[in-house]
Amino acid sequence: MSAPTAQATFTGLTRAETLLALPEATTVPVPVERTGLGARATLEAILLDALSTPPCRVLFSGGRDSSALLALAAHVARRHGLPAPVPVTVRHPTAPEADETAWQELVLDHLGLPDHLVLEFDGEQRLLGEVATAALHRHGPVWPEAVQLHGAVYRHLDPGVVISGEGGDAILDGQRMGAVRDALALTRPRRRHLRQGLRAARPNILRRRDIRAQGASISPPWLRPAAADEYLGRVTTLAQEPLRWDRATREALRSRPMAVAMANFDAGIAEYGSRPVNPFADLRFADALAAEAGPLGWGDRTAVFRRLFHDVLPDRVLSRRSKASFNSTRWGPEERAFARAWDGTGLDPDWVDPVALRSAWLEEDPHPAADYLLHVAWCQSRGIPTPLEDAP
Repeated sequence: MSAPTAQATFTGLTRAETLLALPEATTVPVPVERTGLGARATLEAILLDALSTPPCRVLFSGGRDSSALLALAAHVARRHGLPAPVPVTVRHPTAPEADETAWQELVLDHLGLPDHLVLEFDGEQRLLGEVATAALHRHGPVWPEAVQLHGAVYRHLDPGVVISGEGGDAILDGQRMGAVRDALALTRPRRRHLRQGLRAARPNILRRRDIRAQGASISPPWLRPAAADEYLGRVTTLAQEPLRWDRATREALRSRPMAVAMANFDAGIAEYGSRPVNPFADLRFADALAAEAGPLGWGDRTAVFRRLFHDVLPDRVLSRRSKASFNSTRWGPEERAFARAWDGTGLDPDWVDPVALRSAWLEEDPHPAADYLLHVAWCQSRGIPTPLEDAP
């Protein structure tokens, strides 16, 4: 097993961002990186570089993003006579809602790869499990909190290259224009397509109004009124995007939440001595995809996958819409015990209602933002520094 080197640099949150469990909805300036290649060729160039320094592993869940990258990496390796990428899969036998075995086997049978590393976990990726608490002792809370759990995988890998599909949800979802294009392209569109297209085409001022109207259903229930309003404002800003497909694609990686998430995901891999490669979150790919697809794009997520990966994966995989759920793999006896024993201190009561937060922790399916605050409160209870010690 590999041990963390503790030399990686993680990007921290401000005090306000920590209490809201959400970074500020600002835009991060990033350079434009143009390759002069098409989207598919750019992906292949990124993967070729990764495959040229083995061992090269692909985090493979069986979902569309990881399946596409694994298939394309295998294709590139064969064409250039390089060692095949090794898929790394985590399975949770006690969490049936997280089971992707059938999809994994479908892809692997199609690709015929020689090796496959399967890790079976039973609590190793819990929020207060041994891996997560060791990480919290090393560098305190990190957003998003899932970064602290990934070491359960990385410690099984010798240093090398780790390829992931992180960023695919932001780049490959078809954007607003995907729904509009689909509604216009169908000869006899159903009401569902028309409704989705019209909704997506509405100006951002109306989209902001709708999000504001949902208010209480969006903001975490433990936030005090002023904090809840700030949270809703950030969500509203993040939900806005240009209607043009190319502009929306280029801007998808430029928000502070995305920048923090990707920087910390990369740091989590680097901490174990490997080089992270995230082709979908690579600015070169985003720019190539935007340039090739243009203002109208290619359609929805399935259309994008078919355009890019039709020759390396079965259409059944490319058009898949289901996704696994991993929430139950994060919450167990240790997390519930901490929630019950927590005395409510450590989080600013002007921002957070401790009774409501504890109730959220004890729900069967806790609100996603509750995970990060569990880490913050746990660190506070043990004297581990957090951003809450910073001046307001």
